[in-house]
Amino acid sequence: MGRPGHLEVDPPLYAEFTRGLVARHCRTGHSVVLALSEGFVATAVALARRAGIEVEMPEPEVGLVRGDDQRDAQVPGNPRIAPAAVVTALDARVREMDHWMDR
Repeated sequence: MGRPGHLEVDPPLYAEFTRGLVARHCRTGHSVVLALSEGFVATAVALARRAGIEVEMPEPEVGLVRGDDQRDAQVPGNPRIAPAAVVTALDARVREMDHWMDR
């Protein structure tokens, strides 16, 4: 039986899940998806890193901008933020989550 508030996970499976989350988050150009998923993805990455699972941030894709995918219905905001900004924001949020998590 584990400690209250703790859950054991399969590290290889969690690594695959988290890397997929990061890839999807950083690939999307949808403002709402980015806003809703950033905290969840950052928490998943922080937990993975604490478990010794390396989750790299993807290299920014040059030339692409949010809103390029015509299938996404965008909400007002700044649709010209480059994916590098998404990667940077996620990495900063991961560090913030790690700082506030119990040791």
